[in-house]
Amino acid sequence: MPLFRKRNKEYDKAARLLSEGKIEESIEMFRDIIRADPNDSNSMVALAVALLEVQDDPKRTSEETEEALILLDKAAKLAPDDPVPIFNRGVFYRKLGMYQEALAAFQTALEIEERQPLAVLHMAEIHYELENWEQAIDLARVALTRDPGLEYALTWVRDAMIQAGQLEDAINDIKRAKQKSS
Repeated sequence: MPLFRKRNKEYDKAARLLSEGKIEESIEMFRDIIRADPNDSNSMVALAVALLEVQDDPKRTSEETEEALILLDKAAKLAPDDPVPIFNRGVFYRKLGMYQEALAAFQTALEIEERQPLAVLHMAEIHYELENWEQAIDLARVALTRDPGLEYALTWVRDAMIQAGQLEDAINDIKRAKQKSS
């Protein structure tokens, strides 16, 4: 049991370093943790995230990106019921501008665990970036239903509704409803 607690403390310290922006230090700590336990899928995911964060302008062919994607694949194989490695693969693809691959990864993560508002939010935002207005709006509604706290991240929905011609329709529906009730 002491070894387990020691690993948790090391992971927590590495994660704290990552959150504090001490990315290089966190990378080395996560590497040490994985050397000690080559099946630690959580550390693999965290190391992959750090490898993305260390890049100013991530590229698909960079060594860091290649290593991160390999780590996420391995973590997904080690923990097939855990959507986190697949979700993070989606985040990677999105940051690399590989939108179709990102959407596929987020969809796969949702198949593992359907109640993931952040995966749905990422999908909505990708559809917005691709100017698929109606799909973006529909997914934004799902994300907001699953987590009302995501409202802060949905500032683009009004623009999408205008682009899709839905905002005026929604306003007219509200006006009609008010007229009927008076």
